[in-house]
Amino acid sequence: MSNSLLYHAFGLKSVDYLGTDYKDGAIFFHIRTKDKFLECGNCGSKEVIKKGVVKRKFKTVPVGLKEVFLLADIQRLECKSCGKVRQQKIDYADEKKATPID
Repeated sequence: MSNSLLYHAFGLKSVDYLGTDYKDGAIFFHIRTKDKFLECGNCGSKEVIKKGVVKRKFKTVPVGLKEVFLLADIQRLECKSCGKVRQQKIDYADEKKATPID
């Protein structure tokens, strides 16, 4: 598995593939946004400093009869432009529909 499947099957060009898990009949792709795509969730600036990671789960389209989830490492970023600390902007999902992972 590589970034190629994420790009061609799901249209995810801004993420790196980290691994896959198969649990309870579902497929879980672990992903992280590539550094060059990180931007402030407040103002959109790319002048940011990494301040930790939170994990989120997003449901996506099934593969055959299997449910598929993206387990994303979401960066917390300090913005050099606006001074805010926010989670990165996510271009592949509705941030409000993410499920936190403990």
